Amino acid sequence: MKHFLTLAFAAVSVSGFAQVDYPEASGMVFERKHQVRVGTIKLLTGNSLDLGYERVLDRNRGFGANLLIGFDDYDSDFNQNFSLSPYYRFYFSKSEEYGAKGMFVEGFADFYTGKSIDYEFYYNYLPDPNSDNYYVPPKKNFFDIAAGVALGYKWVNTIGFVLEMKAGYGRNLLQENPDAAGVFRGDFSVGYRF
Repeated sequence: MKHFLTLAFAAVSVSGFAQVDYPEASGMVFERKHQVRVGTIKLLTGNSLDLGYERVLDRNRGFGANLLIGFDDYDSDFNQNFSLSPYYRFYFSKSEEYGAKGMFVEGFADFYTGKSIDYEFYYNYLPDPNSDNYYVPPKKNFFDIAAGVALGYKWVNTIGFVLEMKAGYGRNLLQENPDAAGVFRGDFSVGYRF
């Protein structure tokens, strides 16, 4: 009987500690204010590296920036070399204990540079059609600014890992990019909150 009581006391003690530690750990994760992430789809396709940072203000709001570095591939349709996109987010989470997660809407500005085909040169100086030489049209650099909105959803687990997907569109304000009237912002990102 003594062994049974000792075993029962040990089981109750261990379960009591487990119930106390878990809520504290989960609460600490959602009190963290900084988050970093990397865009996986853009990285896996090989055309760019998209890094993001977010500062959580409270359970409903956050702000941050994305930094995109394009890999210069001449034949690629992706024409951004560098982009800095500050943003502000509003979350629609109903849970009081979990902050800055769930569905969100984001307003962003996108300051970006890139290369596009120099259409003036291309149309005025076409090569001889009878030539066997492969003609590569020249490209020229441009800078543009876009403003837009995005919708997305963020999952955060109790350890601090973050999964996020979003999609949005921004309209070019300077109209310096001859290949597009705006920019698409979207990816599936993996990150960590600290």
